[in-house]
Amino acid sequence: MNKKTEKIVACMLRDKASDEIQTVQTGHRIKLAEFWDIKEGDRVLEVGCGQGDTTAVLAYHVGKTGSVYAVDIASPGYGAPFTLAQSTYYLLQSELGSRIEFKLETDILRGDLAFEAETFDVAVISHASWYFKSKTELLEMLRVLKKWAKRICFAEWNPHLTDARQESHLLAVLVQAQYEAFKSETESNVRTFITPDDIAEMAQSQGWQVTSEGDIWTREMQDASWEASFVVHHIAEEIAKQEALPAKFKELLLTQTKLIDIDNVLPMSSYCCVIED
Repeated sequence: MNKKTEKIVACMLRDKASDEIQTVQTGHRIKLAEFWDIKEGDRVLEVGCGQGDTTAVLAYHVGKTGSVYAVDIASPGYGAPFTLAQSTYYLLQSELGSRIEFKLETDILRGDLAFEAETFDVAVISHASWYFKSKTELLEMLRVLKKWAKRICFAEWNPHLTDARQESHLLAVLVQAQYEAFKSETESNVRTFITPDDIAEMAQSQGWQVTSEGDIWTREMQDASWEASFVVHHIAEEIAKQEALPAKFKELLLTQTKLIDIDNVLPMSSYCCVIED
């Protein structure tokens, strides 16, 4: 672990079981922040902050003269193994805490927040786009953020695979996205499947430019195993909840699930980009 990662991880709530997980997750997010060129003094708005994994990294990079305003629609009691309330409180008590303001249970699209034009240098959506209810809702969020920030920094898993062992991660995501399409209420990690091509189309539709883009891959990222294991072990339970699903569609989901190899899975890379006028 390098000194930067060590310093940030020290600010995060974790236990013995999650220490290595947090180290890997933080290291990956450092790569994202460096790709986005988050600098000393930047004023950052983060949407979908969750437990603060990316927030802590952003706070480190903006330094003592910068700030991170971190927003999430979820309630303080959401999340595991630590809730959002527990994780964010711990982070606020750390040496990075003075640079951060958290707003949980806050819905930007409902009008819970309002800022002047270009209040922020950067708006960040980091591995949070799949939580949106629809592509239309994500585009609406991007429109709002583009008014408040000079540029938008985006990251999400990239379904364009470079290794056959990534297929199980992608399949787990696609299976979830398919049955989530029939839900009205959910706490799933995958609610809408967004691809790099979707982001490019959204930017083009608004006359914006994707000024830089690339892939960041961290082999050790645990998300692939988490998603694959969840689908394999809980697909029957999820299908049972959806009485409206056609029988043939249920069979299709189960067949796809059988292709998931939880013992030989690698994570997809993260597609990163910067959106500007």
